[in-house]
Amino acid sequence: MTYELWDFDTGNATGEYPSLLAALEVIRDAVGRNGEATLDGLALLEVHPDGDRRLIARERELAPLVGVPVHRREGVGG
Repeated sequence: MTYELWDFDTGNATGEYPSLLAALEVIRDAVGRNGEATLDGLALLEVHPDGDRRLIARERELAPLVGVPVHRREGVGG
């Protein structure tokens, strides 16, 4: 099984990783460098050997998986 990061704003895969841990480390590092807005439009998918994909999490749902705090975006949730 592998893991892919996708940028849904562009419709492109941004990376393929051999483990969930490797993919989460990439996300954590990117958020550390560029802030939580890095998560906007990003999705993490699990890719099975037969090619089936399963969405693990997207956008701000990724934050708890990588252990970073996320602040509410203005206008979201009142």
